[in-house]
Amino acid sequence: MEREELNFLMQKSPSHDVSHLCREIEDRATVQMIQKPTPQTLLVPVRDPVNGGLFLGGEVLVTSAIVHVDGNNGWAMVMDDNPEMATNLAIIDGAFAAGVCIEEIVSLGEQARQTYNSEKEKIREQVAETRVAFDLL
Repeated sequence: MEREELNFLMQKSPSHDVSHLCREIEDRATVQMIQKPTPQTLLVPVRDPVNGGLFLGGEVLVTSAIVHVDGNNGWAMVMDDNPEMATNLAIIDGAFAAGVCIEEIVSLGEQARQTYNSEKEKIREQVAETRVAFDLL
């Protein structure tokens, strides 16, 4: 599992599992808050499909947090005003960098990946059912 995947996958995990994992990390490592969870807005660039240029499509509310776990930086950004999730994901990111609870992090991430892929496949199947075969009309 790549560190870059953690934020996405952990957001797909049940929040109680993420919280439990963070408590385990805090029991095994020194966790220090560097930047408390902060709600902020981001401008979202959108690519114009006609000329390929970029324009600002609007603002999105996010919450970000930064921690140190055994001296390693952990950072996370989540959609909406969700300070608990931002903090938990930053702790998991820092723990992954520090090598703390790696097996547990990877296990939870892989469970989330399987659930996500399964849900994505169900949606693909539902969409495929609506496909029109024009050669049969």
